[in-house]
Amino acid sequence: MTGDSTTAETADSTREGTGAKGERDESDDGVTRRSFIRATGATAAAGATVAAGSDDASAQAQTYRFGGEVAAWHGRAPPEIEGETNPSVELQAGNEYEFWFENLDGAPHNITIQDAQGNVIAQSELIQEEGATASVTFTATPQAAQYICTVHPTTMVADVNVTGELEGGQGGPSIESLALVGALALAFVSPLLFALFLFSRRTDRGDETTTRT
Repeated sequence: MTGDSTTAETADSTREGTGAKGERDESDDGVTRRSFIRATGATAAAGATVAAGSDDASAQAQTYRFGGEVAAWHGRAPPEIEGETNPSVELQAGNEYEFWFENLDGAPHNITIQDAQGNVIAQSELIQEEGATASVTFTATPQAAQYICTVHPTTMVADVNVTGELEGGQGGPSIESLALVGALALAFVSPLLFALFLFSRRTDRGDETTTRT
């Protein structure tokens, strides 16, 4: 009887030990799973934040203000062009700008961004009421060469000087776009990576069990 009792207690102890280990393994898997999800989620979120930050920055376009009459454009803001007639403007490639103007004489005017060959890059509406305003918003590229009123091209015209290059090369994707693509790709493949991670852990445990046996 003593032997049977000892055997039973040993079996119970073994089952309890196995159960405890199973709970630990499940807990380990749960912690690992949560940690893995948090890590991949944080990486994806970081990529999205970079893209969102870029969108916010591009939404805050720098504004140049002019008064427009047949005789010329009159600079109003920022301070470096204030009071100047047909002032040249210095822009940075890849940044967004707004060119705003007020009609000063009631003649028809618009404000147009052109390249060196006279091709239109961006153009405002045509306004012909004194005191009316119009604007055009565009991203500066190395091709931009001048801003002009196409109705009075000989008097209302001035230079646009763009420095720098577009990120990723001319016409190429920006860093922010690449970051967003990377974040989306990570979010897509993370379940597969996690499945492979769990499989490798289970394989390692199987090897440990075989070794102990």
